[in-house]
Amino acid sequence: MGEAIFQRLEDCYDWDKLIQHSQTLEGFTPFEKEKCKRAFRFLREELGEEFLKVAFTEGHPICNYITNLAPWTRRWIIWFAEALEELKGQENYSSLLKRIKNRSKFEEGILILGLSFRFLKADFKITIDPIAEVSEGRKTPDLKIIDVDTGEELFVEISRIHRSEIEKRAQQTTEAITNILWQSIPFLHFCGRIHKTLSKKHLSEVVRKVEEMVEKVKKDKTFHELIIDDVIEIGIATEEDIEVLRKWALNRRLQVGELIGPSFDVNETLRTKRTIEKEQKQLPQKYPNIVIIRNNNLFFTTRDIRKAISELEEEVYEYPHLLFVIILGEHLGITQNILFMKNQHVYLEKSSIEPIVEKYIILFNRFCGHKISPAVITKIYNSFKNY
Repeated sequence: MGEAIFQRLEDCYDWDKLIQHSQTLEGFTPFEKEKCKRAFRFLREELGEEFLKVAFTEGHPICNYITNLAPWTRRWIIWFAEALEELKGQENYSSLLKRIKNRSKFEEGILILGLSFRFLKADFKITIDPIAEVSEGRKTPDLKIIDVDTGEELFVEISRIHRSEIEKRAQQTTEAITNILWQSIPFLHFCGRIHKTLSKKHLSEVVRKVEEMVEKVKKDKTFHELIIDDVIEIGIATEEDIEVLRKWALNRRLQVGELIGPSFDVNETLRTKRTIEKEQKQLPQKYPNIVIIRNNNLFFTTRDIRKAISELEEEVYEYPHLLFVIILGEHLGITQNILFMKNQHVYLEKSSIEPIVEKYIILFNRFCGHKISPAVITKIYNSFKNY
C-alpha cells in the first residue's frame, strides 16, 4: 500500500508524499508513525524545500535512505531528525549542517553527528569545528566537548579509515565477475571461488570466458564449469540442472549462490595504529583529548579482539595528551549485546537501530598526563554504552 505512493522518481523527493508514506509503515505503532511524520517535517524545514530534488539530481548519499522503504531506514530518518534537532542549539551547528548537505562530505557529517549526539545525551556541551592551539599553530579538531557539571574541556578528532588499495583491487576483481552473474539471476544459478586478485588485462580475459560460459549455459540449459588453475573455479547451471551444481559445489565446500572473492592480507591493526599517530597531531598538547576512528575492517578481519586491544593500547600510551582512543565500526545484522573489559579498556557490541550492529573498542590511556575527574571518564564510557 505504502509503495503505491511512489510511482515516479519525482515522488521520492516530494516531502508531502514522504510524510504520507510514513503513515502506512507496517509494523510501526501509531506513535512511531507520528514520529516519522514529524521527522520528515523537521527535515523539510531544516534542509530546505528543494534539498531532496537537488540531492537526487547529484546523487547525494541520503537518497539511499529515501528510496529504500524498509522499516529500518524510516527509523534511521527518525534518529537523523532527532539528532539534528537536539544539536541545533550547539555552537557551530551550521558547520555540521553544511557538511551533511554536501554530497561528498555527507558520510563525514553523519559520523560527526552521531558522535556529537552521544556526547550531548551524556551531558556534554558541544562545539563543532573549534579552534585549538597546537605545536604547529592553530588547528580545527572536529569537536570540543565540555562537561556541564565540572566545566572540564576535551577536544575530539574524528577520522575514517577507507579501504586499502589491496582490498579495492580484490573487490574490483570480484565485482567484475559477479556483475555478469547477477545480470542472469534468477534464470541461472552459480557458485565458485576466485583464487587471487587479477591484473586488468588478465581480468578482462577471465571476464570474457565467464561471459562465454554464461551463454553456453543459456543455450544448452545444462551445467557448465570454468576451471583455471590457481585463478578461478566456477560452476553455472539453469534451474533444470541445479542438482548437478549442488553436487559440484559440495565437492568444493561451496554453496549455490556463493562466489568467494580473492583473499588479501592487510594488517588493519597496524593501519589503525598509524592513524592514531597521525590524528593525535591535530590535537592540543595542553588538553586531554579523544581520537575516534571508524574502521569497519578492523572488526571484520580481526579474529582475536583482545589481542588487537593489547597491540593498540601501546600506541595510545605513547601520547600523554590522549585520554581515549575509540575505534568504531558497524554493519547490518543481528547481535546479542556484548560487553567485556580488558584491564581498563572496553569492547562493546550492540544494536541501536535494528538491523544496524555497532561495535566499539574503547581504549583508555592510564598514562594520560592530564588530570580528569572520574565523573567525566565515566560519562565518556556511558556515551557509547548507554546511548
